[in-house]
Amino acid sequence: MFKSKISKETGQNFQSVKGKVAIVTGASRGIGEAIARVFGENGMKVVLAARSAEAGQHVADEICANGGDAIFIQTDCSNDVSIKNLIDQTVAHYGRLDGIVSNAGIGMGGFPLHEYDMNNFDEIFALNAKGVFAGMKYGAEAIFKSHSDGGFLINVASVAGICPQRGQALYTGTKHAVIGMTKVAALDYAPYGITVNAICPGYTETSIFGDAPEAAMEMFRKDCPANRLGDPKECAYLALFLASDMARYISGAAIPVDGALSAGHQNVSQWKHPEIITGNGLNRDSTIASIVEDPKGLEIVNKYLPGFIENPMVKQAYGMTFPAIAPMMGLGEEQLDALLNELDTLA
Repeated sequence: MFKSKISKETGQNFQSVKGKVAIVTGASRGIGEAIARVFGENGMKVVLAARSAEAGQHVADEICANGGDAIFIQTDCSNDVSIKNLIDQTVAHYGRLDGIVSNAGIGMGGFPLHEYDMNNFDEIFALNAKGVFAGMKYGAEAIFKSHSDGGFLINVASVAGICPQRGQALYTGTKHAVIGMTKVAALDYAPYGITVNAICPGYTETSIFGDAPEAAMEMFRKDCPANRLGDPKECAYLALFLASDMARYISGAAIPVDGALSAGHQNVSQWKHPEIITGNGLNRDSTIASIVEDPKGLEIVNKYLPGFIENPMVKQAYGMTFPAIAPMMGLGEEQLDALLNELDTLA
């Protein structure tokens, strides 16, 4: 029986992660690098894995220079033998393993399904799915053998595993596979105190975008309800939380870090009261709702448009402004100017 480990000392900070040994794959850049750095900053012993020896060693050296404990092991995360070797070397160096973050992956997209070839399938599934499976398999075995008190498996999936996008058949397929394996492994290991979760980043500022032109990046920003790209550290701090004792009852979750991108389809939405954000006073550019809910404003509207608010169709336009609906009101130019001028006196 595994009980909550939250205490007064560990319940409000990340002291519980200190000394834990964790592997982070794809740690030479992007989200993996951010996770490795945040783990190191919080006292974890970090093993960085990536193909690029130069970049990976550089990150490990910087973690150590900042007071952390980290090593780099060059790894081809699309190769299960390489991953097993990574885990064996980790245990040989630190004597144990408490968790693994399977982050290494590649993007691939922009085409209808039939335009991918079988080599594309083999390439992306080898890294994004098979590599994650190998990390979970050999990682779980090492965590069990280490008798870890607070073991964890964290898989970096994608918002594409929750909310598929057109032109992303293979990438989406791999991320659905990661989330599926995450949930099943959580069921397998819950009785033994090992948590298994997936982090699902949305549009995040990493090299996965390559040399995408600014116009494309602006499209991604506009597609996100938060109107921005994510920072890799926003995923890193979630990983830190999932590795801590504060998250021991969280398992089998696929957690989006995506600025509400996967929450639902965006549609046209008009605020009746934008002044709650802007703090602006009432004037001709205020919404109709704001004006007619103000006694003086309602008096002005009734003066020029008697019966206006009794019209049921008007309620559909409450998020608009009087200048915007002016062509539909039937007022003469002089009357309209007089109405708008009086509305400006409300400010």
